[in-house]
This record gives sequence, structure tokens and C-alpha cells, in this order.
Amino acid sequence: MKKAKKITASLTQIEKGKLKRELTLLPLFGLIYFTVCGGSFGAEPMVGWSGPGLAILLFFATPLFFSIPNMLMVREMQSMMPVGGGYYHWLKKAFGPFVGFMGGWMNWVVAWVDVSIYPVLAAYYLGYFIPALRNGATIGGVFISSTWLSFLVAIVLIWAISYLNVRGARLSGLTTNWLGLVMLIPLIVMSIMGAIVWIRGGTTISLPFLPGGEEITYGSLMGALSTGIFVAMWNFMGWELPTAAGDEIVNPKRTYPIAMVLVLVAAIATYAIPTVTGLYGGAGEDGKYQLWGIEEYESGEGIGVVLDDYGVPAEQQAEWGVDTTSSVGWEFPDIAHAVADKLTGEKDGSLARVMGASVTVAAVLSMIGLFIGNGLGGTRVPFALAEDGMMPKFMVKVHPKYGTPWVSILICAAIFSVFSLSAFAALVVIDVFLNMIVLMAEFFALWKLRFSMPHLPRKKIPGGYFGLTLATLAPLLIILLAIYSQFVEEGMSSISWGIAAMVIGAIVYFPLRKWTKPGVPDVDPFVLSEHTEN
Repeated sequence: MKKAKKITASLTQIEKGKLKRELTLLPLFGLIYFTVCGGSFGAEPMVGWSGPGLAILLFFATPLFFSIPNMLMVREMQSMMPVGGGYYHWLKKAFGPFVGFMGGWMNWVVAWVDVSIYPVLAAYYLGYFIPALRNGATIGGVFISSTWLSFLVAIVLIWAISYLNVRGARLSGLTTNWLGLVMLIPLIVMSIMGAIVWIRGGTTISLPFLPGGEEITYGSLMGALSTGIFVAMWNFMGWELPTAAGDEIVNPKRTYPIAMVLVLVAAIATYAIPTVTGLYGGAGEDGKYQLWGIEEYESGEGIGVVLDDYGVPAEQQAEWGVDTTSSVGWEFPDIAHAVADKLTGEKDGSLARVMGASVTVAAVLSMIGLFIGNGLGGTRVPFALAEDGMMPKFMVKVHPKYGTPWVSILICAAIFSVFSLSAFAALVVIDVFLNMIVLMAEFFALWKLRFSMPHLPRKKIPGGYFGLTLATLAPLLIILLAIYSQFVEEGMSSISWGIAAMVIGAIVYFPLRKWTKPGVPDVDPFVLSEHTEN
């Protein structure tokens, strides 16, 4: 009993220097939503590159075979260890400090390449209203390219949102709720318009399974999956990332599972409904789906070359009004424009322009929300690593007023600023590949802790070991299929960058362990619960 009191007292003392618990259900829902989903934006490449039929199938298959098992795994692990750092502590407990560090390191690298691009994309969407952000501008007699102007806008967004993050996780979460509400309104309106066109016209648009109506063969299916499955997983990935803020969640064992279920329903609806109603509401007829989310080849010749390879005749491209020299095809602002045109029967009418503008605003808000959601988890990872002496001691500093890891947040803001200059090409593949490796390690950790620490309280995956086996095999098979399809189609060109990041992490681990010392002592909930019970 005396031992229990001693441990409890030490815990109280430690908690004074730790993060503030203020994330309730509503703000946590917003943060997870903008980590996993963030709106329909990002789904367009699945339709354009992989075909509408396969894209729609992936919208429902990915949550079933990937997201739900992932959620169940996160629920069980989070119920055992509801502390800051989340997956880092899971891996460390199961396999030791090195594996824990590698998991934290790879997710931190993912944050560098993933989080950094959202402010840049926000600047790109703002170019709808500010042409200089896409075409450049002459200021004071000096021409400034669109790249540098977008970079300046991105820098402002990065540091403004980082300041919001410093002010507290709850404020960040509530901000994402409001962003989500405003963002979804134009997409809902577009979906209703598309449904009206669909029902009114009684249309039965024949949408092929693969792009251009290709015959389903081994080669064509691998080519379609190499993009589609990676983008689908990217759009449904990140369930464990907010667990890095476990120390800031109120009643995490109950709040986190409820928030995940609500987010899953919202994510499926967010992706599937606008896509289906957009396709059947006029933005998919006569082969227009081939414009969705496509990009130029690396040769930089414009999307006209891609459409030529698709077999789309030049007169068809002209009828669609496509700028064949452009680097990108249709995204949801363009899709909303096309749906409004179909509804009114007027080309480039006022309603179409209003819808294009409103969905553009929604896209900007989505990118800001994605930065907040992913940035919250990304900034807590180095804090958790520093607690265990795997990062410099100064990164464990907590803001005296707001109870946030302000040093870690500012360091991450600086890194995000640098990486916002990087190209978007292959980032999705790098992002997903590293996440997949960490996810596989998390499932192996789940099995390990089931056997090594069976006495600990946890919300187990239903179905005993049979259910655990199914929940493990389903995402692992999808992960292996994604890696294999990417290898068949692209070789090692993109995956190699992910492997390089892993090698760098393994190299820096040993000097970090030697040169750094623990900052704030980490509280092991396993040890604490065991001693307290005794």
C-alpha cells in the first residue's frame, strides 16, 4: 500500500510537467477526421488513373478490409496504453527501444513529407481567386514565380496554424470541427445537384471498371491498382496518429473508440457520395471521368499526352474544354462546375461559377484542416521520443500556460517550412509505404503483447484469436498487394525513398541514444497499474 501511494505521488509530480488533458469527443472527432479523411479531395486520382468502377469498389473495400481492422487494433492498443506517443510506446513495449524509435522516426518523416504539402495545396487552390499563385507575378519590377509565391503563402499558413497548435489541442480540434462543417456544405450541395440530374434524367451511364474500358488482365489490373490502392489507403490511413496526443485526451479508453467509429462513417460518406453523384451528375458522362485527378507525365508535356494515351480524340478534348498543356486535370471544383452545367443546361453559367468557387473554398479549408489534424500527431512524436531520451532534452518543454509541447511544435514548423518546397511527385507512395511498414509492426506488437502481457486490461478485438487473425491478415494482404502492384508498375523508384528514410533512422538511432539523456521521466502505465493494484 505504501508502495502504491509512493508511485501515485510520483505520478502527480510528473504530470505537472506533462501535457494538458482537454480533448473531448467533439474536438477529437475533428482531429481524427482531418487525419484520416479531410473531405473528398484526394479521391479524384482514383477515378482518373484507376477507373471509376475500381475506384468505387475501393471506397467500400478499403474501409472493410483495412480501416476496420486498423481501428480495432488501435482501440485495443490505446485501451492498454492511453499515453502520449501512442504507437511509439506500443512498439517500444513489445520489441524494445530500437523498434519503438524506428516507428516514431518513420511516422515523423511521414509528417515531414505529408503535412508539408497541405499548405502548398491550399495555396494552389487559392490560385482560383488569385491567378498569380498559379502564373507568377511581377512585383516592384521583379518577376516572382508561382512556386515562390505559393511557398510564401504556405509559410504564413504553417506558422499561423502552428501558433494555433501551441494554444492547445482542444482549440485545434474545435477549429477542425468548424472547418469541416463549412467545408462539407458545398460538397453536400454538389452531391444533391448531381443526384437530381441523375434521377431527373433517368440516366444509366455506363462507367467502365478500368480506365478507357480496358479489358481486365493481369497487367491492366496491376497498373490500375498501383495508383488506386495507394491513394485509397492514403485516404483511409492515420487512425493511430492522434494517439500520439494520448496524454491530451479526456477519458481516452472510451472517447477514442467512439470517435473512430463516427469518423469511419463520415469518411466513407465523404468520399463515396460526392464521387458517385459527380460521376452520374454530368462529370463522368462521355468519358469525362478520364479527366479526374490525372497529372502530366514526368516529361512535363501536359495532360494532353495522357489523354492521347487513353485514346481520347483531340476533338473530344476540345469539346470538353480541356487545357491540354495543363499539368493537372479535373478536381472537385471542376467537377462541381460540370455538374452545375448539366443541371442548368447552360455552359459556364453563373451557378457553375458559384459552385466552382465554393468548392474551391472548401478545398482550401480541407487542406488547412488536414494540416491541423496531421500536424498535431506529427508534433507529438518527437516530444514522446525526447521523453525517453531519444531526442534532445529541450524538446520535452511544455508551455506553462497552454500545456502543449511548444518547442517540438516550433521545430516541426521549421521542418515543414523547408519541406513545403519539395515536389509532390511520389510523396503519396513514400507516405503510404512508411505508414504501411509501421502498421505491420503495430499488428505484430499487438500479437506480442497478447502473449507476453495477457493479464493487462484491454478492449480486445472480438472473436478471440480467430478474430485477431482475420483482423491482422486482411490489412497485411492489402499492404502486400499495394507494394507488389507498385513494384510491378513502377519498380523501386518510389519505394526506394521510403527504404532510404528507414536506413537513415537506423543510422541516427545509436548516436542519439549515446548523446541524449531522458528529459521528463516516462510513466509506464503497465508498471504503474501493476504496482497500484498490489
